[in-house]
Amino acid sequence: MENSIDNLWQHFFTFPRKNYNPYVVKMLDYPEYLGFDKEKINETKGKWNDHFGNNNPLYLEIGSGSGNFTNGMSERHEDRNYLALELRFKRLVMSADKAKRREAKNIFFIRRKAEEIENFIGENELDGVYINFADPWDEKLKNRVIQASLFKTLEVLLKKGGKIFIKTDHDGYYSDILEFMSEFDNYEVIYNTSDLHNTEKAIDNIKTEFEELFLCKHNKNINYIEILKIK
Repeated sequence: MENSIDNLWQHFFTFPRKNYNPYVVKMLDYPEYLGFDKEKINETKGKWNDHFGNNNPLYLEIGSGSGNFTNGMSERHEDRNYLALELRFKRLVMSADKAKRREAKNIFFIRRKAEEIENFIGENELDGVYINFADPWDEKLKNRVIQASLFKTLEVLLKKGGKIFIKTDHDGYYSDILEFMSEFDNYEVIYNTSDLHNTEKAIDNIKTEFEELFLCKHNKNINYIEILKIK
């Protein structure tokens, strides 16, 4: 165990520290639900069906928080496989623990950034992508996850007929996404609304932890977009 912990520090810290995040060590308790070794994860590129042991469709959530959404989706759709990206250690542990407690077989959490997905996901390997409440970065728009460069990457990774699903509480972000989607010939916005919870889509919607907060405490409208890859 000690060697495993020593190796773990090397994944995340360049220099020794006096105090480490305790959730870093806890990640070792969920090897079947949580991955952080970049080399091992990259080796799974194009072979995620082998990882899950089936040929079910593969879906990705970018920025999974504490895992409420992806866990909910994987429980609802046992005939699909789910990958979820998150950077914060505590959120990853919480997410993996939820999956482990219900003995899920179709979900895996990964500590990687969105801009790295082409390193560990193969060509035409994805059937769908979920992006829920990404940081709008009002002061640094270039840091946004949802921008034209992401859709160029997904041109390779997402199958024809695959979909991208976006939820955001940020009205400006919502408008900006709809505007730059007109630049792409191989994507089509097939549904959008500025008030998700007052549409027919609300019935099947699984709320994230942030979504619950926005609705209950702030009474904020939720923007929603569905995008189809047509080529």
